[in-house]
Amino acid sequence: MKKISAMLLAVLMVCCVAGCSSEIDAFAEIDSAALPSMVDLRNFNGKNYVTPVKKQKNGDCWSFSLAGSAEIAYLYANDLGVAAGQANNNIDFSEKYIAWYLYHGIMKEDVVKGKVRSSQIGEGFDPSAAEREDVKAVYNIGGEFVHYANFFGSGFGPVDESVKIDDEYPYEYGGASKEEWILPLNAEYRNAPDCAYLRDAHVLPSPAGVDENGDYLLNESGLNAIKSELYQGHGVSIAFFSNGSFNMEHIAAYYSGDFPADHAVTVVGYDDDFPKEYFTNTNNDGEPIESTTPPGDGAFIIKNSWGTFTDDEDYLDDGYFYLSYYDHSLSSPLSYVFDSSDSLDPLKINYDQYDLMMTGWYGSTDYDSEVKTANVFDAEENESLYQISYRTASPKTEVSYQIYKDVEDGAPSSGTLLEQGVTDHRYAGSHKIDLKKAYPLQKGEKYSVVLTMKRVVDEDGDMVYTEVFPYATEFSSGLKVLGIINSGESYLYSDGKWSDMASMKDSLIERAFGQCVDELGSKRTYTPIKLDSKETFTVDNYPIKAILVLTDAKE
Repeated sequence: MKKISAMLLAVLMVCCVAGCSSEIDAFAEIDSAALPSMVDLRNFNGKNYVTPVKKQKNGDCWSFSLAGSAEIAYLYANDLGVAAGQANNNIDFSEKYIAWYLYHGIMKEDVVKGKVRSSQIGEGFDPSAAEREDVKAVYNIGGEFVHYANFFGSGFGPVDESVKIDDEYPYEYGGASKEEWILPLNAEYRNAPDCAYLRDAHVLPSPAGVDENGDYLLNESGLNAIKSELYQGHGVSIAFFSNGSFNMEHIAAYYSGDFPADHAVTVVGYDDDFPKEYFTNTNNDGEPIESTTPPGDGAFIIKNSWGTFTDDEDYLDDGYFYLSYYDHSLSSPLSYVFDSSDSLDPLKINYDQYDLMMTGWYGSTDYDSEVKTANVFDAEENESLYQISYRTASPKTEVSYQIYKDVEDGAPSSGTLLEQGVTDHRYAGSHKIDLKKAYPLQKGEKYSVVLTMKRVVDEDGDMVYTEVFPYATEFSSGLKVLGIINSGESYLYSDGKWSDMASMKDSLIERAFGQCVDELGSKRTYTPIKLDSKETFTVDNYPIKAILVLTDAKE
């Protein structure tokens, strides 16, 4: 790893301060009138930020959807668009890397300073039972998009397929033999030598809402959220039911039934004026089928992962189609924001973190009185803390943070206060915060990141304190998952005292199981999960990370 010089450290401090300023009201509703009637990221101000259409070979549409949306956000952040009409091959994130490492938990060979601690060995998904039947099993398991908010946010990918290790290109998708789909389970390959760095992951509300009777209702907030993200140069991953009505003449899909999503795609644009009649199909007598016409105009422009369609299509390039705003099955929209590569080079980023289960589910508990969550770390090297990141489970969340060093055992808010601040988040998801300066830490020095979260609970703007924790349960495929919480890592402040999270596991599992049964069990979920027993549930450390760079101990 490279060391950061005094000059680079000074530059970093300036960048951190600049990154903190914002005048955007994160809690205000998006003004739909301020959005254009059409956005197409293949021709966005004359530039194409969308990579070519690919073809999946397994049941891993979700990894193509995520890679596609991440590619757009990365290209936009780094001004790597090409002239509209030209193929953009400036980045090609590996779907193989995403699918393989997300579903393979931490091994002892993965332990490396600045990314994975030995205390987390065994954490994550265990696909061994499925792989005894098929070595490519992880490519056919499926996945909830929100997994990748933490996967990328932990510093794992996305990785370009051009990255080379030992004169080979291990992250390329494809291969004739089953063995070519296997990646080594060790730090050299999991902790790729070059990857993009996530700034934020936004878990967006879906346009497919329901009314008080449980019937379909267009959620304007979800529609505007997706349109706003696209207008900001962020591709959006989304799932939908792929076997609904499809108008071949206009390459347009719409589903008005009750089946859950079964396919994941990348949204690259939208068109408010796309006629609703273009979705309509007819019966054998040529009469319109009522259920195939949505109630209004408007469509998302979708990049698929099934290769190309026929060459005689007049409306979109091969491999794309329109998807109605009013599709009933739309679910799990997610967008990414990436840091510019120029802002990071030549820094080598370190992560202090305990939440490596890579779950897509986050439990939350609300409190009337003040609660705080905290992670306590000891610096593994001489390094400087300059960013923190964390997960929120609800939209419209306010987060106050405090950074302490020289903390006492069991008391995260003791010691010396280095910095404090507050920020608001419009969406749930993964968030990275630039600190006001970089704080040097000596090897072995104990420090903490303390968070106070409050979320809006009603239209009047009333807020409650909330605790956010990761949980997971077995998929119906038999994929097992394990969370590891050790004493002295994560803490909850409630009723005026700090409690070690390691002593709260049973309570957290009970809460996670109840929330999952009440919420996920009554919804149409993209990934089938087991709700038979809380015995299949596990929880993980609070999702709070410290992000650092190496410093020279003499400086």
